[in-house]
Amino acid sequence: MLEIPKNKVWMWQMGKVLPELNVILKICFTLQVSVLDFLTQETLKENSSQFPATPQNQVRDSSTKKLEVKFDSDRTQQLLQNVLQANEQPLPITAVAKHLGYPKRVLYRHFPQLCRAISAEYVKYMKESRIKRIERCCEEVKQAVRQFHTEGIYPSEAAISRLLAKPGCFPDKEVRATLRAARREICLEP
Repeated sequence: MLEIPKNKVWMWQMGKVLPELNVILKICFTLQVSVLDFLTQETLKENSSQFPATPQNQVRDSSTKKLEVKFDSDRTQQLLQNVLQANEQPLPITAVAKHLGYPKRVLYRHFPQLCRAISAEYVKYMKESRIKRIERCCEEVKQAVRQFHTEGIYPSEAAISRLLAKPGCFPDKEVRATLRAARREICLEP
């Protein structure tokens, strides 16, 4: 009912960590006991009529003792297809799963092809974005080398970094190669 992971409760029981005050208050509110009674009494009397009913969209699985959210397969499939067909910036499957309110593994279990397709689109987008970013950086480096050469200043990485829109470009080997090539053009490197 409180959506507290079992491992967290186990760590409380073993004395490895103490529950936070807001969690203790949440437990006391749910059990409808005072904080003093909760902390000082050895056992609490269980009164099941006091506990709130399980929400309608959640069902208790007796075989695993887990509280699971009902899975709306048709709606989820349609939403995944919409994500795949959208002409917007692709999202990673973890963000899609979070937005839909289901764990990523549940989506993969029910719709593996759609999830792989969404992931592939995201990977493709990230690769294309990286290539475009590197191309922009390379062009900026070329312009900076030309500018420094006309001003009679040596085009060092540090000096060029100050002119770049995104100064962290030099870890990319392509940008470094562009810098060397641009220096060669103006006879500063062999």
